[in-house]
Amino acid sequence: MCLNVKSCFLFANIVFFLVFVVSASARFSTEVTKSEINSICTHTDVDASLCFEFLNSSPQIAALDFYGLTKYLITYESRKFSDMLKQFQSLVNSTTDPSAKGSYHVCVGTFDKGTGCFDDAFRHLASKDYITLEWSVECTFDMAAGCEDELSTFKPNPQLFKDISIVKNLSIMGLVIVKLFLKK
Repeated sequence: MCLNVKSCFLFANIVFFLVFVVSASARFSTEVTKSEINSICTHTDVDASLCFEFLNSSPQIAALDFYGLTKYLITYESRKFSDMLKQFQSLVNSTTDPSAKGSYHVCVGTFDKGTGCFDDAFRHLASKDYITLEWSVECTFDMAAGCEDELSTFKPNPQLFKDISIVKNLSIMGLVIVKLFLKK
């Protein structure tokens, strides 16, 4: 197989490159498969219909690897969070009921804190610190859940609960991706 030391060394380097470098980069740059999407969407606590609808909503999503999908998901959720923060700020300014105003004010605080969680999540994703990324995604879930608890003290517009549910489910989907696929 190897005729001399020089050819054996060259052969060993090529084998090393193929086995370790190519396979490692292929592992992190492959598109998410339908089977993997199924695993995410059928995981405990994930709203399967929302998950499948979201993950099949754009051809752009189908071309992403797990890193890209996580970034896409966090970006989408952070925009939704920001929109909801503005909505709660508007409700604080327009509501005359003191109890509702107080609850909306609590939601402004939790959603404002949640935006910081997204800043952390993007930083941890970029540095591939998946353990801390998991905490940042849990933070977004906790902030939305805290607002949801506060809103349950009165009868706000049902759309608010629907929007919070979407945000919470996006967080859960992110947690599933981190736990099952990125932290491997």
